[in-house]
Amino acid sequence: MSYSNDEFLTAGGEMGELIRTYAWHKTTLGEPASWPQSLKTSVRLLLSSGHPMFIWWGPDLIQFYNDAYTRSIGLAKRFSALGQNGRECWSEMWELIGPQIELVMSGKGATWHANQLVPITRKNGRRVAVYWTYSYSPIDEPSSATGVGGVLVICTETTAQVMEERRKKAAELRWRELFNQSPGFMCILSGPEHRFEFANPRYLELLGGRELIGKTIREALPEVSNQAYVELLDEAFRNGKAVSGVATPLTLARLGSNVQYLYIDFVYQPIFDSKGEVTGIFVNGYDVTESIHVTEILTQESHRKDEFLAMLSHELRNPLAPIANAAELLIQSPASLPYVRDAADIVKRQVRQLRYLVDELLDTSSIVSGKIELKKEPLRLDSLIKCAIESVQHLLVEQQQEIVCAADEYGLYIEGDSARLIQCFTNVLANASKFSHVGGLIHLELRRVDQIAVIDIADDGAGISSEMQPIFFERIVKDGRIAEEPSSGSGMGLAVARRVVELHGGQITAISAGVGQGSRFEICLPVMVLPAQISVSIPVSLNSSLMRK
Repeated sequence: MSYSNDEFLTAGGEMGELIRTYAWHKTTLGEPASWPQSLKTSVRLLLSSGHPMFIWWGPDLIQFYNDAYTRSIGLAKRFSALGQNGRECWSEMWELIGPQIELVMSGKGATWHANQLVPITRKNGRRVAVYWTYSYSPIDEPSSATGVGGVLVICTETTAQVMEERRKKAAELRWRELFNQSPGFMCILSGPEHRFEFANPRYLELLGGRELIGKTIREALPEVSNQAYVELLDEAFRNGKAVSGVATPLTLARLGSNVQYLYIDFVYQPIFDSKGEVTGIFVNGYDVTESIHVTEILTQESHRKDEFLAMLSHELRNPLAPIANAAELLIQSPASLPYVRDAADIVKRQVRQLRYLVDELLDTSSIVSGKIELKKEPLRLDSLIKCAIESVQHLLVEQQQEIVCAADEYGLYIEGDSARLIQCFTNVLANASKFSHVGGLIHLELRRVDQIAVIDIADDGAGISSEMQPIFFERIVKDGRIAEEPSSGSGMGLAVARRVVELHGGQITAISAGVGQGSRFEICLPVMVLPAQISVSIPVSLNSSLMRK
């Protein structure tokens, strides 16, 4: 299409007005009416487009551009670049763009550049790094020696896009580095087929250094297909909810016919896109095989130890009876000299103490190892407590101590083994007596909280150190401050008490403000709902003081 006069310069906004009023007669182009038809057509196209466009024309590379282009050119050249010689206008970057323009002007074709760095001068005369995606296309002109009269530039600034991509890559490098340093295994699976995108060194090590990236989990790990792991991944991807496992068995095939059996803790965490749809699964976890094996070994060792203690207790108990009988004969014999009777009395007392320790050791091994069968029946709780108090009367008398008892409710029944529960309460009361000072006070309170019976036993004695409280109920654990005292016992009584309470569906807790601050033991047991045929007898009064005698 041919244009007469300056018809091709209509429209174009602000730059269209500038082009129409520009003193073109002072340039090598002359008045617009005399311009080549190809230039007129190109300028018309430029002014009619909302996309950033630019033209270099003729040997002097005279410049044209539209309003859209002015938003990227920078204030320094926003309007002044119109009609200028291209080499002079862009001298600071001519080494970069000059060869590209000359290639097009020479008739050797067009160029295309994606996200190309082309620094330009913008605010305050400062050069800034700007990225562009642009094309240089020839504008045909038959009168030109090369058949090309100029260069049409269609461009888009992509600085923000490039910076965002770089930010994402930097962030990806950071999390990859963090994942690579993680002590646990991690990988990222994409899509419903669970294709490996990333796997850290721990994951690769777990799987024996297999090639994973780009493969689906079924392709990379065919042996896990029948171990429910893939089904769990499908579930996490389908439901968008995390799936986890603890000490889960995993069987892996190794080189040759070798098979490795592992245990792992893992979490499958769905990955969501901006629309809230699941796009993949983030997997992380730990190989806990070694800890599982160590636990198994320790369990076996503990079992063997319990068996040994039980056997030892039986073997030690056998000679105690004849020794005790022999000592009693020496004491009762009229022919025994006084010093012999005294020695025999010492033997008798020590045998009694040794028998107590052996019985406690055997009892502990049986109860803690689970080799005990409870004979459960409905039991009056206050009656059991009274029996336990009577069992420790000799300790109270020796230490000149006092137990003050109080009960908020009588007639509480529990289902349990009377002998074992009395043993439990006796052990806790004996502990309170042993670790209280001479003339000390022990408080015992029985109350009901909903369907739980609570027995509080508190003393004003030695207390429990903060270091000891977490392990206070372990077997043969004794607080170092009194370990050297002969009367402090074997340290197993509370372990037995805890196990007995647990076997009855309850729990026991030790509370202390610290050494010298006294201790409080709270025993909680489930209350039994009495059948109609069980009658409640006259309550045993605990609201009294059992004084030292």
